[in-house]
Amino acid sequence: MRLVVVSNRLPLTLRGSAEGWVGEPSSGGLVTALGPVIQRTGGLWFGWPGEGPERADLERQTTLDRWERESGFVAVDLPRALATRFYQGYPNQTLWPLFHQFPSLLEYSPRSWEAYVEANNRFRDAIVDRLEPGDLVWVHDYHLMLLPRLLREAVPDVAIGFFLHIPFPASEVFRILPHREELLLGVLGSDYAAFQTHRHLSHFRSSILRILGLSSSMDRLFLEGRAVQLEARPIGIAPESFVGLLEGDQAVGAALRKLRRRFEGRRILLSVDRLDYTKGIPERLRAYGRLLARAPHLRGQAVLVQIAVPSRERIPRYRELKAQVDRLVGEINGQYGTPEWTPVVYIRRSVSRADLVALYAASDLGWVTPLRDGMNLVAKEYVACQKDAAGVLVLSEFAGAAAEMGEAVIVNPYDEERTAAAVERALALPPEHRRERMAALHRRVARNNAFAWAERFTDSLRRAARSRLHAGSSEPARLPLAEATAAFHACRNGVLLLAYDGTLVPLAPRPAEASPPPELVSLLLHLGAEGRHRVAIVSGRSRVDFERWFGDVEGLWLAAEHGAVLRPPTSHEWSAIRPSPPEDWKEHVLPVLEHYVDRTPGSFIEAKEYSLVWHYRMSDPEFSEWLSNELVASLEELLAETELRAIRAHKSVEVKFAWANKGEIVRHLEAAGPAPDFRLAVGDDQTDEDLFAVMPPEAWTIRVGGGPSQARFQLGSPGDVRRMLEAMASTS
Repeated sequence: MRLVVVSNRLPLTLRGSAEGWVGEPSSGGLVTALGPVIQRTGGLWFGWPGEGPERADLERQTTLDRWERESGFVAVDLPRALATRFYQGYPNQTLWPLFHQFPSLLEYSPRSWEAYVEANNRFRDAIVDRLEPGDLVWVHDYHLMLLPRLLREAVPDVAIGFFLHIPFPASEVFRILPHREELLLGVLGSDYAAFQTHRHLSHFRSSILRILGLSSSMDRLFLEGRAVQLEARPIGIAPESFVGLLEGDQAVGAALRKLRRRFEGRRILLSVDRLDYTKGIPERLRAYGRLLARAPHLRGQAVLVQIAVPSRERIPRYRELKAQVDRLVGEINGQYGTPEWTPVVYIRRSVSRADLVALYAASDLGWVTPLRDGMNLVAKEYVACQKDAAGVLVLSEFAGAAAEMGEAVIVNPYDEERTAAAVERALALPPEHRRERMAALHRRVARNNAFAWAERFTDSLRRAARSRLHAGSSEPARLPLAEATAAFHACRNGVLLLAYDGTLVPLAPRPAEASPPPELVSLLLHLGAEGRHRVAIVSGRSRVDFERWFGDVEGLWLAAEHGAVLRPPTSHEWSAIRPSPPEDWKEHVLPVLEHYVDRTPGSFIEAKEYSLVWHYRMSDPEFSEWLSNELVASLEELLAETELRAIRAHKSVEVKFAWANKGEIVRHLEAAGPAPDFRLAVGDDQTDEDLFAVMPPEAWTIRVGGGPSQARFQLGSPGDVRRMLEAMASTS
């Protein structure tokens, strides 16, 4: 089983040189973790290879072909103008600031969105051309959030995983985003989606509920007839590579000795960041200035080594950040520096791996305080290089790593005064306390390393894909449309029982807004033409709704209020399947529902002949879902000794008589004509399970939407139901 990795960039970046085109290796945990898996499985890695010339270059293409042949690195070669609009546009000027919860820095243009869509489509085309049966496709990060759905539409059975490396923002922030629905549905094209922390996962679940109206459990949701597994899966590093350099690399040893000589007698505070506004560099510098002001004994003793690797320098916001950092470094060094001591050693470039490992090992304190970060692997790299040492880690509570690294000194980087105090306390900790904290951190970093992360992700993806392809009895299989259509075509007498809301028509915010389009009515009448087939709409709707929509229509059976009342196709008279119950039951239930209307803005009560319904589709989705559970529990206690039951449906709670269920209507329809040789029942919520339960095993029972069901088959949406009925009508 091959692993197919998809990321914005390849592990190699193509650069033009005097010797021709050469590949410069990328760094980072992703390449370290997944490179061996690609080699072992004969897999592929798709990504952009770096900016190319305006015109085709045969030598460059030959190099890219060799990469694919020898290493499995497949270049998705975007045209230069598209690559610029894609990378610098929607991903980094729209998604990056918003996902890091800086909405005021968001910039959006329709052209940048178009470039994002086009780039994702180009990635899809490159992948589809090379896919083989059984491949596992693992899509990475915010640049490619549309890709899982694009692949699912092109190759429905492919196994797709998605991992978001950056934070997922709170739903109140995410909903600001232009094209938010497309991004959520894009990610939900995968079988398995994972995030850095449980908080990011919780934010994602909240967003799909508030924006798409899709409820989820802690680890999955059902969409279009399939399950999407959801999980927090924090990324790790390869600590052995750092430890190995410390223990055996001569360049690292030499760099470490040089650092210790240079900073002898001083405490090294180390920060390593990209020069990005999410990293909190100005806030850290100001906190360091406060530290020197409040702790004079550290002047001349502490040195902050700030490495800031340039990033996205073409974007104005990043140029402004550089100027701000330059100014702060100058102010601190100018105010506190002496001929013998420079308070801030500022390095605005990348450093060699040997120098970085030596700095990690030599530092007394790792100062990792981003304003927001998906994980921040610098914290883990620092810990890896402090094996058996007494360094201390000061870590932002807004870094994903804080969820795993409780032994660090956790700070709020926006609170500069308290951050300075925390750093002072950390430096004053006794060596044995520092060693104890660092040893616990090192054990966790070693255990949850990059290789374990990759293995766990791919195992979870395999299970999720297997569960979709081999769904058990609790989750219906996808409807074999051609087989169902052929069975209908071959029958003499059919019975078709169809739910209404969520099955024949999409769910609407208010019940009165879900009127049937004329072409749907014509389609149903065509299926029931000549009296061969009994076509029934079986709904929780009141007879008043049915009269408004189907009052003049003949040829359809109408069963209102879950089958409590019935209208045959040749008459406009309704009949109750049981005598009407006394009305006084509503006097006991209505005050309870009114109490929940008062507590839940946007909710309302619908009164029918045989039931009362509390609707909360237009209310706050999270709060109302919680209240609906409370309401059902309260009603169950109130109705315990009666014939009434409280039933949860789509965004509603209905109080109805237990005998008024859709299963009761089946015997009435079957008694109204010859014994049927084709039975079809289609529904979308809990009330339709009564119908599925009474149908014989050979019946075509279909659940619309995902989730466990007694139905044999499933379809994804009312649109799929419509297409099925049209296919059946075309053979009638």
